[in-house]
Amino acid sequence: MLCANGRNLRRTTGCCNAVPAKIHANRPELLRKRTGRPQFRRKTTFSLPRYQPQPAVIALQDTLQINSIEETGTMKVQLFSHRTSQSYRQARRDRYLIGAIALITFLTVLISSVLAMTSAASAAEVQNDGLYLRPMGQSEAPFASAPRLAQSVQLDIAAIVARGTVIQLFRNDSTDWVEGRYRFPLPDKAAVDRLTIRVNDRVVEGEIRERSSAKKEYDAAKAAGQTAALLDENRPNQFMLSLANIGPGEMISVTLEFQSTVDRDGDLFEFRMPLVTAPRYIPDMKLSALEIPQVKAEIDRQMADAARLGFPIDEQRQSNPTGLQVTLDAGAELATLESPSHDLVVTREGEKYKIGLRLEAEPADRDIVLRWRTQSNDMPGAMLFHERIGAVDYLLAMIQPPRSDQAKQLERPRDVTFVIDTSGSMEGESMKAASAALIQALAALGPKDRFDVIEFDSSFQRLFGQTEPATPARIQKAIGFVAGLKADGGTEMMPPLRSALASGHAVEGSTDQTALRQIVFLTDGLVGNEDELFQMIEANLGNARLFTVSLGSAPNGWFMRKSAQLGAGETLNIANVSEAAPKMAEFYKRIETPVAIDLDVTADPATRMEVYPDRLPDLYGARALIVPIAMENWGGDLTFTGKMAQDDMAVHLTRADLRPAKGIAKLWARTKVESIEDDIRRGAIGPEEGRLAVLDIALPHRLATAYTSFVAVDRPVRRPESEDLRQRDMPNNLPAGMVMASLAGPAGATGWQGMILIGVGLIAGSIVLLLISRRRGFGARK
Repeated sequence: MLCANGRNLRRTTGCCNAVPAKIHANRPELLRKRTGRPQFRRKTTFSLPRYQPQPAVIALQDTLQINSIEETGTMKVQLFSHRTSQSYRQARRDRYLIGAIALITFLTVLISSVLAMTSAASAAEVQNDGLYLRPMGQSEAPFASAPRLAQSVQLDIAAIVARGTVIQLFRNDSTDWVEGRYRFPLPDKAAVDRLTIRVNDRVVEGEIRERSSAKKEYDAAKAAGQTAALLDENRPNQFMLSLANIGPGEMISVTLEFQSTVDRDGDLFEFRMPLVTAPRYIPDMKLSALEIPQVKAEIDRQMADAARLGFPIDEQRQSNPTGLQVTLDAGAELATLESPSHDLVVTREGEKYKIGLRLEAEPADRDIVLRWRTQSNDMPGAMLFHERIGAVDYLLAMIQPPRSDQAKQLERPRDVTFVIDTSGSMEGESMKAASAALIQALAALGPKDRFDVIEFDSSFQRLFGQTEPATPARIQKAIGFVAGLKADGGTEMMPPLRSALASGHAVEGSTDQTALRQIVFLTDGLVGNEDELFQMIEANLGNARLFTVSLGSAPNGWFMRKSAQLGAGETLNIANVSEAAPKMAEFYKRIETPVAIDLDVTADPATRMEVYPDRLPDLYGARALIVPIAMENWGGDLTFTGKMAQDDMAVHLTRADLRPAKGIAKLWARTKVESIEDDIRRGAIGPEEGRLAVLDIALPHRLATAYTSFVAVDRPVRRPESEDLRQRDMPNNLPAGMVMASLAGPAGATGWQGMILIGVGLIAGSIVLLLISRRRGFGARK
């Protein structure tokens, strides 16, 4: 290397006339490989005293470049790594690549964040009940809501047997022929057995068919221009009706009829009539365990199921005015009659009561809950309702266990895990009721009990990690924890339930092997993966018992009831915050131990009898056993037996106890279909074998099931070949007490607030990448 005079320059000495150089090397210096070729890894700055007054710019072959001469007399010399043209191009490509990745990340997150913030508005177009129309001949066109003029619910209740009729009136105000569909809820134990469609003055009666056959018949009638209707079951408590070829200006009347039962708990009776289906959370698809040929089929199945659960929502709750007409024959004098959900008007006509709403019609935004209490000891403890069809006797038996004060309660400690839902659908009244109920249960823990609390939304956390002794300090900590819970996020039930069921198998530090293992599950049940949860409960239950506490104005009653049934427990319905604490206190006390277990029913040896479910549930407190039975060659005697703490239970019934009633056969058929579906889910029978078994029951009993549908076709051809629909949107109601904003985001999961936080983090990371790429010294350019 050369100095400004063109002479040799070494690191330790100056040139012939220069003073010794002062070298400030705060970075790695010049290195040489064995080849002797200079290799420079980082930039190094030398400060040299100025020797000549004029500026000098010298281009060095390898690495030395003099940039400038400052007024201070110091000449700055920079050393740069020697790079070939290929390495320079590679470095430049690396820099561009990092910049592109950062830019794409920034734009992606920015767009996702904007979409997340607007999801509260778009979520209003996701799901709800009501009639929806689209133009005939335009299968890709979206369905638009049709105006609903009125809805009427008529109930005829005799003791514990309920016959329901739902009449909904719709009108097509457009000038086009349209196709419509609507989704509606019914009681989870309802047996739907009739469908009637009236278009203007034309009446079309529905016929029961296998589901695929009904769909083909409906599609053929729709293509031919005939008015047709198709009724499908989405869930046991949710149905879908499709209507084809509705003419301009026509009035549509849809009448549905069903058979159901009333719940009894001592002298208290309750019937719940759902009017609106709340949005359902559907977890992400779990496809990793599937073989490749199965993936597409599973995706198609889950997407179709999600589509069946989706419709627009009226956040203002001003849609679908509903009237109520109830005729109640309680079979005994009433002590009270009330509704925690609606204001009632009650009149008495002889032995019957006529019940209606105080307002002539109210928006359909919550379940109608009716409760009545009979005078003490006026209602018999055992009742037997009867219907004979052909050679078969169908019975509906109601067995009341001994009163709790007459049954000896076992003194056993409890190992209890409380699981509380804090997902977005719980925000509002449901969350307040859940917190109040759980705090009441925590206060009732005994000194020998063990407990833990699990809260969940999109993820879950355990308060203690496992059940711990119920010391006063731990109880107070748990109460404070519950009081501070907020509702947000998705409804990922599987992980917390699995953790709760598994935790009791081996509790560290527990020496009491006789403790009762209980899981108390507080939720609204608003999920769409019910079958997967049922499978997990049965597979992991062990010696535990699962009790469900149903919350909110429109909970998923089928999921709550079925989970408790499979978990060998029972369910409690809490309609509002005011009744949460007292009802939970009573419930928690009575589930301390069953009043009667190992229940069984027997008849004469010559009798062929079918009872479902196969294992009768245990009885808690004063909750009555209600079970339908089918018998051939019945001799007239029926005996229920069970084990109790003090004495065995035995209830004998004969033909003298029979009360004639209609629809009992359909109730029995409904329970048998449910039992077959349970066997399919467990793998006890194959899907095709189960489908055929359901058809053998549902077709002769005219029941809508997962494998059978009602189809009605008006034979005259009425529609011109092509007509269009001028679409209008009229959404339906968000359930009372639910907060729409909490349902925003993918399936109500992270929520837009969480999406924004994630987005901010990713944007910050993108900016850091950009800064790093700009500071790196790629190429010979500064």
